Amino acid sequence: MKRELTKILDLTGVVVKSKKEIEKTLILEVEASSKTARCPSCQKVSHRLHQNHWHLVKDLPGGEKEIFLRVNRRQFKCNFCSKPFSEELNFVKKRQKYTKRYAQFIVEEVINSNLLGAAKRNNLTEKEVESMINQVSQEVDRSPDCESGACGQLDSRVFPIPLKNLTRLGIDEMALVKGQGKFIVVLVDLETGKLIGLIPERKAKVLEKYLTSWGKEILEQIEEVIRSPDFKSGEARMTRFPSKYRYV
Repeated sequence: MKRELTKILDLTGVVVKSKKEIEKTLILEVEASSKTARCPSCQKVSHRLHQNHWHLVKDLPGGEKEIFLRVNRRQFKCNFCSKPFSEELNFVKKRQKYTKRYAQFIVEEVINSNLLGAAKRNNLTEKEVESMINQVSQEVDRSPDCESGACGQLDSRVFPIPLKNLTRLGIDEMALVKGQGKFIVVLVDLETGKLIGLIPERKAKVLEKYLTSWGKEILEQIEEVIRSPDFKSGEARMTRFPSKYRYV
């Protein structure tokens, strides 16, 4: 049963230790499968477990059930510099009450509706939703050099953001809360409909810098860009990219 739950949970390097069901809520007790962790001070690998620290985080729903993970973020003591440290977990940030993939799930709801609606449907506050948007806007800024669409400690199954086959790019802006001047820029692969970028500012310079970071190979394979009319002011800068771009 534990192996089946671990497979269903589908988080790289994470194992399910036990489960508990309370009405429409499922709580899974999880921890990293590795028996070691790397010391952030001296970069040496340690297997010396110091303490267990458990905390509850919200994950993607499963059907009609809310799913929470009781996460063990273990504390190790370094064998070399003797300093205690907490292990890094690639699916949830420290002191966060939700997984990275749950944050993306909420952001996609915001994009398809609005901030207030997404907050109400998921029993969240507006501040919690805004915090998730800020988190995802940082996490989706990945290097396209990784074919899986994710680099470093970001697992491709947490944020699947492939750019390898991107040919049609959609650029739009969205007001988080009407009348409050809070906007984000949304980048979408128009062929798959998947979110591939989220920028917390709508300045042309910021957009240009973001797109340039994808690299020449990715930019040259894009055949069409459909963008919101609100970005007309930034079009002059964007035409520095390949001339085959067609703005609609």
